[in-house]
Amino acid sequence: MRIQTPSVVRRRVPVAGLVAFLAFGCTTHWETQRSVDIAAPPATVWEVLVDLPGYPDWNSYSPRAEGELRPGGVVTITAKLGEEVQVVDNRVTVVEPGRRLCWHSMNWYQWLARGTRCRILEPAAHGATHFVHHEVMEGPLAGLIEALYRPRIDAGLERMNADLKREAEARVGSKPEWSSTENSRSE
Repeated sequence: MRIQTPSVVRRRVPVAGLVAFLAFGCTTHWETQRSVDIAAPPATVWEVLVDLPGYPDWNSYSPRAEGELRPGGVVTITAKLGEEVQVVDNRVTVVEPGRRLCWHSMNWYQWLARGTRCRILEPAAHGATHFVHHEVMEGPLAGLIEALYRPRIDAGLERMNADLKREAEARVGSKPEWSSTENSRSE
């Protein structure tokens, strides 16, 4: 006589195997970067970037942001990843006015996958700004996040860069003289 095992028990072995594979066999690190040249000075770009209550007026990728922009402060971002909306709490790690703003995700799953996002403002020719959006994803499930979300994260960074460019240039009354976007990926 053969003993029947419940389907729940039979499913646990593949699920446990999948979890072990994801935890130990996947990519644990990936990066993406998007940049844009903005015909506005770094001070203006910074002013737009750090005005969290103003995000709904110009930022289609992260239309809601609230919190304290100081090292150790917490900023909650609502991000539109295609049709999906994610709310992420972030710990601010770097605030260098007019130059650099960084934070990392701090939700319950941060030990499985943690994103660190930096925005870098570099002075460019003719009083313009070269703006760089750099994201690093780390942790045992970084590969899964990459497979599920990277195209949407990349598209969101592109969208936010375009929105930031448009808003900062409008504030100084600039006509875009160029439309240079650099994209790079490193694994």
